[in-house]
Parts: sequence; structure tokens; C-alpha cells
Amino acid sequence: MINSLRARLLAATAVLLLAFIGLTGVALQTAVRERAEQAEHDRLQGLSYALLGSAEITDGGQFNLASRVLPESDLSRPDSGLYAMVLDEKKQMVWHSPSLLGSIDMPDLPAVGQWREMRITRDNGNRLLTLSFGFRWVTANGKDYRYTLVVAENTAAFVKQMQRFQSVLWTLLSAAALVLLIVELLILRWGLAPLRRLARNLANLESDDERRLEGRYPDEIQPLVSNLNTMLANDQARLRRYRNALGDLAHSLKTPMAILRGIAEDKHLADDQRNALRSQLARMNDILDYQLQKAAAAGKRSLTRRLALAPIAERLGRALTKVYAEHGTRFDIRIAKTLRVPVDEGDITELLGTLMDNAAKYGKDRVVVDATRSDQGVLSLWIDDNGPGFCDAEPQRLLERGVRADSTREGQGLGLAVAAEIVHAYNGKIELTTSDMGGGRVRVRITES
Repeated sequence: MINSLRARLLAATAVLLLAFIGLTGVALQTAVRERAEQAEHDRLQGLSYALLGSAEITDGGQFNLASRVLPESDLSRPDSGLYAMVLDEKKQMVWHSPSLLGSIDMPDLPAVGQWREMRITRDNGNRLLTLSFGFRWVTANGKDYRYTLVVAENTAAFVKQMQRFQSVLWTLLSAAALVLLIVELLILRWGLAPLRRLARNLANLESDDERRLEGRYPDEIQPLVSNLNTMLANDQARLRRYRNALGDLAHSLKTPMAILRGIAEDKHLADDQRNALRSQLARMNDILDYQLQKAAAAGKRSLTRRLALAPIAERLGRALTKVYAEHGTRFDIRIAKTLRVPVDEGDITELLGTLMDNAAKYGKDRVVVDATRSDQGVLSLWIDDNGPGFCDAEPQRLLERGVRADSTREGQGLGLAVAAEIVHAYNGKIELTTSDMGGGRVRVRITES
């Protein structure tokens, strides 16, 4: 299936052009051939009239036609290719032109006053175009004689002439078709140039920080460009307002929660009241953190700028190395420098940071981060550690909010849940399995298209 618009237009044009050229060639060839055959017929007919006008028949029925009065010089030259003869009613040849050596076998003779055109092959292989005319001759003494005048011409010259014409015709038509196809290709290239420019600008949106399509486009494309710019501007503004509102919400809740924490530490309150207050504050803080991180995920968007994944992972690895310096944790980043993915920078940073932090926290001393992209546009990202792995019988259950694999360590059980929310926002999948090092493996798959 042809996916290129230019290829489709060029293929359709080529088919129509070749069909037109073919039909035109056949029509011209047929018309010229018919006209040439008609001209040959008229020539032989005119030659027949000239011969009849110069003929004489004696009272004894002898047909005479002097060689000096022959209307064509080829009739006087032996085996010239132009022949004439006269047959009586018994098909006996009573006269022939000097050019005819031998005889021409006529299968049928026309009636008196009728013309008959035939193509005959002689014994020597030559093909002849014959035109015969039946006539009666009444002498002065009243005798009536029945004759047939036959004029014939070798078709070899006619065939060669038609072959030469066909060769020239199809050569010129083929050259014309080639020139027209080249011109059509140039016209398509010029006509589709705005679409190619639009495609380049759309690609730049995925590689640059510029979030607007610049330039002037034809009237048929400009409304699309304007709508795309409006959509991009609204998308950016909506995301910015959303994140600003979340930041304002988090900031506005700091003071009330700080006051509540102070109250929870008030010595005048009973221990059970302080413990209940602390428990509810911790629960509020967990809920707030989870919902803020979940809502902050931009999710899958069209025309997203492509980010290099390796620098983000390396930066996070350096930061976490310092955090887990006491454990001597090493981060092995195996992501290719050329790998770029169309995801929001905040989302991928949050996702990698959460998964790498979990791997360092529950692993021993080594974390491997790797990623690949298939030809079908599927991003595969996995984080391996060399710890004890996922002890839960159903590791996928750990992706639920508040479920923890190890209650002896600090945390709220939100990390994997937040990572799962980010992956699901991109219509991806996240799996918890066992790594090659015997520890845990978190595998993420996101389809770009």
C-alpha cells in the first residue's frame, strides 16, 4: 500500500498519462494506416482508369496497350513491384505490363462494373495488394468481350513505411510521456512543498522548545496551522495553570497542617488524642502527596518534544548515589545517548526517580537502568536491582496505592502507585518481575503512536 501522498498522485498521473499516450498512439497509428491504405487504393484505382483510357481492342478481341503510353514508368521496369494485367472471362491473361514476370493467380474475379481489393501472396513469398475491375468492351462491329483489369503492387515498401512511421511515432510519444512525467514530478514537488514544510515544523515541535508553527502557508493549509497553534497554546496554558494551581494548593495547605502538627505536639492533650491527630495528619499528608503527584503527570500529548533519556537517568543516578552513599550503591546506566522519547520532562523524571529510588532502597548495591525503542515505536524501559526481589506472591498488587512490600522501611507505599499512574497516563504497561541479577525488575512499555 502506498502511504506517500506524492507517490499516490504521481502513480495516478502516470497511469492516466500512459493510458492517454497509449490510446493516442493506437488511434494515430490506426488513422494513418487507414489513410495510407485508402491513398494506395485511390492510386491503384487512378492507375486503372489511366490504363483503361489508353487501351484498344481489335475486332478480333485482341487487347492492346502500347508500352510507351503506360501511365507509370514502374510498369515498364521488370519486377519493379508495380504490375498490371488483363484477364479474359476464362481467367486467361491476354495482356500484362512489362514489369510482370510470370502471372498472378486470382481466386475470384469481380462482376462487371465492380471493384475488388484483395491481398495475395505469390509463390515467391511476395505479398501483393491487388485491385481488380470487371468491364465489357463492345467493338465497332458489335462484338462483346468480357475482361478483368488487375493492378497490383508489392506491399513490402508499404509495410516498411508503416513500420518506420510506427517506430518514430512510439519513440516520440514515449519521449513525450517521460518529459510529462518529469514535469508532473516537478509540479507535485512544488505543489506539496508547503506540506513538507509543515511536516518539518511539526517535527521541530518534538525536538525544540518552540511550541508554535511559524510561517505563512497556502489558503488550504493555513486554517489547519492556525488551529494547531491554538491547540498548542491552549494545551500549554492549561497544563501551566493546572500545575500552578496544584502548587498554590500545596503551598496554602502547609500553614494549616503545620498548625495541626503543633497542636498534635501539645502536652496538654491526652496521648490518645495526640496519637489520633498524628495519625490523621499522616494520612492527610499521604493522600495529598499521592494526589498531587498523580495530578501533576502531564500524560500522553500530541506533538510532545522528544527528550534524550540517558542524561535524565544519569543525572538522577548521580543524585541517588550521594543519597545511598552509605550502602555503596552503584547505578549502571545503559541507555543509548541517541535514544529520544516523546514524553513530558517532569513525567519521565518523576517516573525514573521513583523507580530508581525504590531499586536503590530495596536492592543491595547495584541498580541497572536500560531502555530500547523498537522499529514499531515501542519504548521499553527496565530498572533492575540485586536485592531480594518482590516477595509478594502477586507483585502487581504492589502497584496499588498504599500497598508496601516491606513495612520495616520508611515510606507510604505511594512510589510504585505514582509510577503506575504516570505509565497509565501514557497508555503504557508496567510489570514487576525478577531481574537477571536475582532481584526485582520493573519493566515499563509505552507505545509512542
